Amino acid sequence: MAKTISSAPPRLHAGQVQAWVGPAAYRRGLWYQRQGRVRAPRRHGWELRALCQGQAREPYRVRVRLGPHGVAQASCTCPAGREGRCKHVAAVLLHWVATPDAFPPVPSVAQRLASWDRAALVRLIEAMVDRDPELEALIAVYQPTSTATNPASSMDKAPDC
Repeated sequence: MAKTISSAPPRLHAGQVQAWVGPAAYRRGLWYQRQGRVRAPRRHGWELRALCQGQAREPYRVRVRLGPHGVAQASCTCPAGREGRCKHVAAVLLHWVATPDAFPPVPSVAQRLASWDRAALVRLIEAMVDRDPELEALIAVYQPTSTATNPASSMDKAPDC
């Protein structure tokens, strides 16, 4: 049976987490999870997202895409997390194993912004650019074809920055 957006993501067990991240990251991730270092867990369909407080001042951003048979892909913003096999990913996955209800489903960005008026969207974009000036490069290359078309499709045509 194919997954649908409304279907619940699969449950995992600890053995699947250890198989994904390896024994060392699993042990450290278990300690992180037990220490309560997983913050703001949520899910977008079959994708888990959370923050995990590591040694750095700012928490790391973790994303895990689940598949029908376990973890399909994962990533973390920590130096070791590019392939998603670090202790932070382990902590988030173990949090999912222990408390799946702690990951409330949240609507997509498009769904959340659909009802916003133009002025509110402009204020949001300005605030985002103030926070991360590199985002202004996306505005420079983004060329919407018309208001009737899907804005995401014109992003696909934009040159890489």
